[in-house]
Amino acid sequence: MPNELKEQIMNMMNKKTDIRFEAGQGKEYSMYIYGPISGFSFSSRSAEGIRRQLSEVDAEKIHVHINSPGGSAFDGVAISNLLRNHKAEIIVHVDGWAASAASVIAMAGDKVIMPENTMMMIHRASTIEWGNAALFEKTAADLRKIDSALASSYKKRFVGTQEELDQLLDDESFLTAEEAVAFGLADEVGEEIEIQDLEDLDDDDDGEEEYENFKDKLVAKYAAQAKPNNQKPPKQEPTPAESKQNMSKLFLNL
Repeated sequence: MPNELKEQIMNMMNKKTDIRFEAGQGKEYSMYIYGPISGFSFSSRSAEGIRRQLSEVDAEKIHVHINSPGGSAFDGVAISNLLRNHKAEIIVHVDGWAASAASVIAMAGDKVIMPENTMMMIHRASTIEWGNAALFEKTAADLRKIDSALASSYKKRFVGTQEELDQLLDDESFLTAEEAVAFGLADEVGEEIEIQDLEDLDDDDDGEEEYENFKDKLVAKYAAQAKPNNQKPPKQEPTPAESKQNMSKLFLNL
């Protein structure tokens, strides 16, 4: 993983979050998720904060703009489910980054649009723990369960096999817009937009047929099979909510 990408994401984790709605014409709204996603219920940047804002709008279409390094895994899943279950058509626009938990939120879109200078990052859940061996073993088991739940969010869109998805998650994969479309995680490569901290990144694609890593090889496999931009996967019916353990301290830690 390029060091400059991770450094920029870590810098974004310290920035103030801006989550807000803007009314458009008729019953069309824009929702902006900029900055880290909080796991504290009283925060406006948590799933509860977004639920409150969603309850105050009568929308038929919501454009969700994302520029976020991620944050709380559980809140990312909850926000994704809130959007997925909303009556409005959800159009996701990745304005800069959709990394970690933010990439899970992006999966709620009926349509996901990524300008060519944006990126998506997917990886395994991680946390910080302190304690004895038994506690570490329990935490590891809990993280594996979270990984399984998060993988199901991507699997609804991912065009490859479970094993291929698992490898991409293991590799902490940064995906360009074209790569995300090839994998089915996005639907359309939009026109380039200027986003601070992204516009100066180098393009590592040299056009050669030799593949340096698993992700590049997989992109080549699925790029030709990428569905047309006007096709999108059917909206999935939500599964019944399952009871969960008290693991609020676990989050996607970049």
